[in-house]
Amino acid sequence: MKSTTPLIFLLLCLFNVGNVFAQSDNVPRDTIYYHGNESLSMYILSADYHELSEDSRLLTIMQDFQSRLKEMKGDIPQNESYIIEYKFQTKIEILQSNKIVSYSLSANSGPTENFRNQAILTIPQSRNQVNIQFNDAEALMNADFKALLEGIVAELPEKNRHLRFLEYQYEGEIGKSKLIENKVSGDMDMLRLSAGIGANVYRSKFLTDISGELAFQFNKKGILKNQFYASTNLMFSFNEDNSPVINTFVNLGYKVNFSSQKDDPNWLGMEFGTIVNRNGDVFKPNTMRFGLNWAVGKGISVAPQLYFNGFFKEVTPGFRIGIGF
Repeated sequence: MKSTTPLIFLLLCLFNVGNVFAQSDNVPRDTIYYHGNESLSMYILSADYHELSEDSRLLTIMQDFQSRLKEMKGDIPQNESYIIEYKFQTKIEILQSNKIVSYSLSANSGPTENFRNQAILTIPQSRNQVNIQFNDAEALMNADFKALLEGIVAELPEKNRHLRFLEYQYEGEIGKSKLIENKVSGDMDMLRLSAGIGANVYRSKFLTDISGELAFQFNKKGILKNQFYASTNLMFSFNEDNSPVINTFVNLGYKVNFSSQKDDPNWLGMEFGTIVNRNGDVFKPNTMRFGLNWAVGKGISVAPQLYFNGFFKEVTPGFRIGIGF
């Protein structure tokens, strides 16, 4: 049992590795599109749109941006397109834009001219961002952001774990913003079937296997985050006369994706398995196993394991490298 202590320590270290990987800000986010009048429109990108109803910092930041902009009003271009970049309590810059003219095209109507200028508000140490399109800086400096955000919050749908696109239209007749579109914009939950091959080391023996897996993957804000699965491994060894010996394990497991990048997942999980078809003397009766499963690259996984022989009478370490397809 003492010989298994380093392996147990390794299992725990690998499981905690997923928590310390650096997370990029370039992640899927909920999008709130405010389609106002001819003065301005606005996109709010948020890690969770429901944070708008729980945190008032966004209004504070937008009002601070307005006051800063008024102080440098004389530096705002009058006859050319520009972009304003603002980082809360860090900097504000006005940059020349290379945009000459921009139109939106529709099959049902003629071209519609888009706003010439843009303001980008970012918050350090946050995944929230506000993009405002406008023509006249006066409209931007005089906009009632408090009433605008209150109207958006009043129409927010219930909290949802799926990534969403929410579109608001300002209704001049009633002086309020109305939610006119609410749709899922990211991945949905999915059923996944996969197969693979593996190389195993157990009791100084080299075993190959063929595996199959059925997994239920659950989405959170545009990224597949949680996975529950059942799998089977047909493990091959050979007798002295080179005749094959096949032992079959069935496993149940759980994986979590620690990455915030949709196209660069980092799956780490644990599984418990038991032998259901035993042949030869490679495994003892009633052998069970516990291990971690870490996806180290596309289609490649490593799995340190502990085998429990004869209902936990003996513990033996093992290791598997898998290739999925």
